[in-house]
Amino acid sequence: LFILILVLFSSCYKTLEMEGFDKELWKKSISECDTYRLEIAPLLLEKQEVILEGTQNDVESLLGQASEHELYERNQKFFHYRLTPNDECGDFNNTEYLSIRFNAIGRANEVQVVVRDN
Repeated sequence: LFILILVLFSSCYKTLEMEGFDKELWKKSISECDTYRLEIAPLLLEKQEVILEGTQNDVESLLGQASEHELYERNQKFFHYRLTPNDECGDFNNTEYLSIRFNAIGRANEVQVVVRDN
């Protein structure tokens, strides 16, 4: 019975797949002063329909944990994924983030790149 329940719950989440996107390189690039995230951002925007098909859990399975979370009105949520390497990696004029907005039921409904002045 326990195994059946486990199978049922694990089948509820789909894994988002995006051709040309290297999940492992994405996850390790932020800690290794690599610019992969900046380089792959145009692909993520071009194929944003893949992200928009998913829920918060689906997006986290693809991109990992967000650099920042922001709660907004009406239970909307923003996940911000840092694209620019960390400050220890160099002096950047701007910091770029991939920002994904989720509605109150956890569905992704907007993907954009946000630039913040340092």
